[in-house]
Amino acid sequence: MANPTPLDYAETLRALARALEQQYVRVRGTKLEPGLDAQQQLGPLLRSTFSLAETLVDELTAMSSSTAFTSTPGSRQSLNTLASALAGVTDAAAELGFALGENAHPGRPMGEAPDPSPDRVWKAICDNARPLMEEHLHNAAHQLELASISCHYVAAAIERSSAPAERQSSRVRPSAFASPAPASASSAALPAQPGSPRSR
Repeated sequence: MANPTPLDYAETLRALARALEQQYVRVRGTKLEPGLDAQQQLGPLLRSTFSLAETLVDELTAMSSSTAFTSTPGSRQSLNTLASALAGVTDAAAELGFALGENAHPGRPMGEAPDPSPDRVWKAICDNARPLMEEHLHNAAHQLELASISCHYVAAAIERSSAPAERQSSRVRPSAFASPAPASASSAALPAQPGSPRSR
C-alpha cells in the first residue's frame, strides 16, 4: 500500500470529525434517569467515546511518524491541535465516568436500621443525582464538539497547504504521491454519516 499523503490524512480527519459530531449529538440527546437506566445508557457512550479517542491516538501517531506530513509548513501546530483534541475526547470520557459515579445506585445503606420510607429516600437520592449527572453530560458534549471543530480545522489547514503544492508538482514533474492513495490514512475506518453539532 502506498504511503498516505497529507491530503489522505485530511480526509481521515474529516471522517473523524463527523464521527465526533455524531457522538456529540448522541450525548446531547441523552436524557438520564438515575438508576439502572442511566447505567445502561452511559456504558455504551463511554465505550464509544474511548473508541474515538483510540482512533485519534492512531491518527496522531501516524501523522507524527510521516515525513510527508511533518515536512510541510504548519505541521507542528497541527499536531499540537490534534493532541489538544485528544485531550478533549478523553475529558469527555472522564465526564461520562463522573456522571456514572453520580448515578443513584440501588441498595441499602450501611447499618441495621431499614429506611423509614424506601420510596421517599430513593426519590430524594434521584433528585440529588439528576442535576449533577446532567452537568457532566453537558460537559462531555462540549468537549466532543470542540474536538470535532479541531479536527475540521486541521483538515482544512492541510487541504489549503497541500493541494496547491501537489497540483503544481504534478504539472512540473511526476508527483511523489502519484501512486493510488489508500481509502483511509489509518487502519480504523470511520462511518461518514452526516451529523453536525447543534448550536447552544
